[in-house]
Amino acid sequence: MGTVVAMLHAGLRCAFPARQVLSAEGGPTPERGARLWEDAGLDRAMNRAMTAAPEPAARCVRVATGGGPRAIACAHPRLAEVDRERVWPLPELLADVLRLPHVVGLAEIDGALHWVIDARRLPADDA
Repeated sequence: MGTVVAMLHAGLRCAFPARQVLSAEGGPTPERGARLWEDAGLDRAMNRAMTAAPEPAARCVRVATGGGPRAIACAHPRLAEVDRERVWPLPELLADVLRLPHVVGLAEIDGALHWVIDARRLPADDA
């Protein structure tokens, strides 16, 4: 897979290809920033449990998407190298359940699983 940006978004580990990054800056994301996990048809109780104590978003990463540049709030962003052997595509059944077209797989980074995101698949508008 190569170089990815590994980070926490709403308390969940995720990563996306570093080549999709346009810029990174300190400070929280603007109000209309991308939300990777919310309003995706997940059971609300499970979603609340998974994000009960999210890390504060102290950074903003702007990425290239199919709908134009988008800002993503994150905590602890860092560059990481990921070998193809440590990346697995999202099983079709799980993709159907999640209904998150931008989540394309899982990757093991430093011994922890991360959701692999393709920012080009982010919805044009999260509002």
